[in-house]
Amino acid sequence: MPDFGQRAIAAIPDRLPPAADATDGWDLSDARVYSFTFEVGKAQALPFLPQPLIRPVPAYAKILVVDGLRASGEHYREAMLLLGTREGVQIRNVLVDSLVHEGVALGAARALFGGSRRAGTVDLQVSDGEVRIAIADAAGQLCAIRMGALRECDATMLKYDALLVAGESDGAPALLRWGIRVPLTEVEGTLSRDWEVKMLRPGTDWHRLRPAYNVTAFFSHGPARIEAAHAPQPAKT
Repeated sequence: MPDFGQRAIAAIPDRLPPAADATDGWDLSDARVYSFTFEVGKAQALPFLPQPLIRPVPAYAKILVVDGLRASGEHYREAMLLLGTREGVQIRNVLVDSLVHEGVALGAARALFGGSRRAGTVDLQVSDGEVRIAIADAAGQLCAIRMGALRECDATMLKYDALLVAGESDGAPALLRWGIRVPLTEVEGTLSRDWEVKMLRPGTDWHRLRPAYNVTAFFSHGPARIEAAHAPQPAKT
C-alpha cells in the first residue's frame, strides 16, 4: 500500500489562485541554481505531504537555491525547502517553505510563484573550490550548506523536477504546478563530491526535515526561468 500524505491542502496557508497566464514567469540571466537532495525519515515526511500525494521510497527532501538577474536588472535570490513526492507515477517536489532574500520583490514573487514565501536572508559565498550558503529568517539562521570538491560535468546529466505549490483552482484548494526551467544544453554544470546540509534550529520545519543521508548536490550556471504557478491542464481524451 502506498503511503499518502497527511496534510490537507486547505490547512496550508497563503494559497494563491493560478496565474492568469500560465506562460508568465521570470527569465534570469547569469543564474546559479543549486540543488541538494537528501533522504529523510518516513515519519518526518508524511505530516508535510499533502493528502493526494504519495511518499516516494525512500522519502527525500530537497533544497533549491536560485540566484540570478531578472530582465529588469533586479538581483533575485531565493532558498526553497521542498519534499519529494509522486503525483500518480510522476515525480514531483512540493514546496514546504521558502525564504526570499531581502531587498527583492517578495510581493511579486508570492503573487506569481506561490504564497509559501517569506522574507529572509540567503547569504551566498562562491569561490573556485567551495560554495557556502547560509539561510535565515527573522528569528535566526535555519540552515548552513557547504559544497566542496567541485567538479565540472555535462549539464545534461542534471535534473530539475517539476514543482508543486498549494493554491486554489475554481475556488477550491488545489496543487498548482510551477517549475524552474534550466536549458541544460546552454548552461555549465558542476557536481559536488563533498557536501553537507546542517539544519540549525530545532522546532522549525527545516529542522524537522533534516538530512538522514546525502544523495546528490549540484548546480548549473547560465540562463534559467522561474515559471508561474498554474492549474494542471485537463487530460486530453
